[in-house]
Amino acid sequence: MQDNNGAHTEEASTRRRFFARLFWSAMGLVGLGIGVPVIGYFLSPVFRRQRKSEVDLGEVGSLALETPQRVEFAIRQRDGWITRTARAIAWVVRRKDQVVVFDPHCTHLGCPYHWDKQSGRFFCPCHGGVFDVEGCVLAGPPPRPLDVYPSTVRNGRLYVTLSPLRQTEAEVRRCVQRRAPQA
Repeated sequence: MQDNNGAHTEEASTRRRFFARLFWSAMGLVGLGIGVPVIGYFLSPVFRRQRKSEVDLGEVGSLALETPQRVEFAIRQRDGWITRTARAIAWVVRRKDQVVVFDPHCTHLGCPYHWDKQSGRFFCPCHGGVFDVEGCVLAGPPPRPLDVYPSTVRNGRLYVTLSPLRQTEAEVRRCVQRRAPQA
């Protein structure tokens, strides 16, 4: 579609411009079709609500005072569209004014520990860690007191949030002061 001088006619130029715009518009739509889900994937954790998984450990009145009790409970774990029920444990110590729920893993390497009634202490058999009823380290390699689960008492029932917290610096200092010999 050239005239005698070799110049393109306006019709050919308009058709070429139309197909170029059509091509780049299609590429833009393909780019959006790929880009939006990818950006959504990376930004979705920012907008997702975190559900705190509270677990009911039972009646507070059924727990013995000042004696650690091993409490077993079931937790529901969701992985995609698969939901599993797993068993977990915690050590609960009921005091007159509060209830403390300890994470069942030693703070040294995460081994499970147990309560020894005769000595009144928690023992970790893996590396000889020893803790008192308050969770303070008495012997062995653990670097800090036992971790605790945040807990609340509502309507006479004990609820814990399954994300263990490290003891605060004040708790660590209190434990160290208790271990220091009295002058």
